[in-house]
Amino acid sequence: MELRADQFQRQLDTQPLARCYLLAGDEPLQVLEAADALRAAARAQGFDEREVLHAEPGFDWGQLASAGASLSLFAEKRMLEVHLTDKGPGKPGSAAISDYAKNAPDTTLLLILATPLAASARKSAWYKAIVKAGVAMYAWPLPGSRMAQWVGQRARENGLTLDRDAVALLAEQTEGNLLAAAQEIDRLALLHPQETIGAPEIAAAASDHTRFGIFDLPAKAMAGDTAGALRTLSRLRAEGVDAVPITWALVREIRMLYQAALAARANRLDAMLGKIFMPPARKRQLGDAAGQADPTMLADLLRRAARLDQINKGAAAGRAWDELVTLTLGLSGKPARESVIIANRP
Repeated sequence: MELRADQFQRQLDTQPLARCYLLAGDEPLQVLEAADALRAAARAQGFDEREVLHAEPGFDWGQLASAGASLSLFAEKRMLEVHLTDKGPGKPGSAAISDYAKNAPDTTLLLILATPLAASARKSAWYKAIVKAGVAMYAWPLPGSRMAQWVGQRARENGLTLDRDAVALLAEQTEGNLLAAAQEIDRLALLHPQETIGAPEIAAAASDHTRFGIFDLPAKAMAGDTAGALRTLSRLRAEGVDAVPITWALVREIRMLYQAALAARANRLDAMLGKIFMPPARKRQLGDAAGQADPTMLADLLRRAARLDQINKGAAAGRAWDELVTLTLGLSGKPARESVIIANRP
């Protein structure tokens, strides 16, 4: 079956575990939280062993068949995770996933995690095989009409009471970004326990931290404020912010700019921007940047971002913060040497 992100938890709570799951989409927060919920449900039902495969370029897809066929030495049931890159499984992977789904063993639960999938991928044989054998969940971006509803529900789940104006303002401030909204709700719940929060408290909380916020970083970079973006990155590191949410914020902006740059070259930019939920000022900024951006360079940045994702997961060697600097500079479109010199000035 195919599910939306808001249907996934109910499916887990009311239905037996399937043999195969695919979790993908445009909202990384929903994908990660769905994966955590599935792992917890699997552990509760005796899937005590977990094996992770990272399907990077050159990956031997025979490992998938071998892992599914081999017996576990430590547990009767196990969970097998396959992490796809933004390029998808490719032809060998497509065949391997399709074959596995048709003959999935009862003692192994397969979880495939993916970045946003193209429409063609969601019509492919391997995707349909997962849907037939198990569950495919796709986390679509929330339209503006549903963002306020999501914010209100998330706040209630975290014991935070927001009045209607506060919900609307927080939804507007976070511009459809669920990760940013979730982080702000967590922060507000710590600052205002057992209180009803209104719009003034939301505005005050925002003014306290937006200067160095995670989502201020890509906005500065895209606006060409390279020095300011690098100072923000340095401040986030000094405050102990984890590299993972910063990576998500930068990759989201780079991917959006890449798609807009391609649309601009095909004379479809206005149509694309018309489908995106964001404030008019942000749309103008994205449109202006798309007209000057180099899609080839942005594609290379997305490949570097895929490697950074592996570094963040401990699956590849490297320095995550150095890679974040590279992504920040690339999004700004300025040479690294010039930008670093500017950023280090007093």
